[in-house]
Amino acid sequence: MEYGRLGTTGLRVSKISLGCWNFGSPNPPYGVPGKVTPEDSIRLIHQAYDVGINLIDNANRYTGGEAEEILGRAMKGRRHDFVVASKLVKRVGPGPNDEGLSRVHIMRETENILRRLQTDHLDLLQAHDVDWGTPLEETLRAFDDLIRQGKVRYIGCSNFPAWLLAKSLWIADVRNLVHFVSVQPQYNLVHREVEKELQPLCVDQGIGMIIYSPLAGGILTGKYNKGIPAGSRAGDDNPLLGDRSAQMQRRIDKLRPALEVLDQVAREAGKTPSQVSLNWLIHKPAVSSAIIGATRPEHITENAGAVGWKLPDELVRRLEEAFPPDLMYQIR
Repeated sequence: MEYGRLGTTGLRVSKISLGCWNFGSPNPPYGVPGKVTPEDSIRLIHQAYDVGINLIDNANRYTGGEAEEILGRAMKGRRHDFVVASKLVKRVGPGPNDEGLSRVHIMRETENILRRLQTDHLDLLQAHDVDWGTPLEETLRAFDDLIRQGKVRYIGCSNFPAWLLAKSLWIADVRNLVHFVSVQPQYNLVHREVEKELQPLCVDQGIGMIIYSPLAGGILTGKYNKGIPAGSRAGDDNPLLGDRSAQMQRRIDKLRPALEVLDQVAREAGKTPSQVSLNWLIHKPAVSSAIIGATRPEHITENAGAVGWKLPDELVRRLEEAFPPDLMYQIR
């Protein structure tokens, strides 16, 4: 495994990280349904550790909090081996303060997260999304207090546009508050929109990018090239891509010329399409880690093979010509 610093911090994280959104109940009270039983989830977490993955990404909403409970059990006796990240903002209950980035919600949910994880601190606490109804200063002051209390080591954000991240950094600077050290956007060969504004900001300000959906919901793995398998992620409502199965198939059909280039590049590199896609991504500026999902052991084994080598410049050029930054606008 390869490791790099999270932004300009001293924290070293694995270039490939493991996401927990699939872990737990298929019928949670809140959040996306899980697809992996607790027992299998724990085995996947341990396998990830065995291949060198130390960053585990979670959220209080994943399978209604069960994903955090599973991670807590998996880490028992080896908490110091993991860099534990979780997120909050989305609804986790019926009450008016059961969502958002208010001081009330942040303080209460952080205690709940720590309890579920069976730990006394989080390595990285992230704002899962923007809360337009709460002032950024209120959010940052609550995060600042959690760090001063020793319950959180670093803070980050997810799905923040570049201008809002820049504003948050300014507020933290002038108010002498802790600032976001990372941002979690969607970024992959198909979705390259972050390269326009967010990535340059991260490079300039030393913010680490922790990427979600690095394989575009499975499109870049090659598994959909002959149709969408029943029960696959693209076969259901996809929260990352927002399409049903038929719509997804039309999108894949439009992407087929680019996907054929990806397959050819992978063959020439002696790697799989997933490994090529991840390797391209983890070598982009400001990218600290790419979060993979896993439902079977072979997913972790294959994706861990994306590190330890670098795609030649000529193959990078061919990929980027096939997947231009405005590709998503061309195929909509």
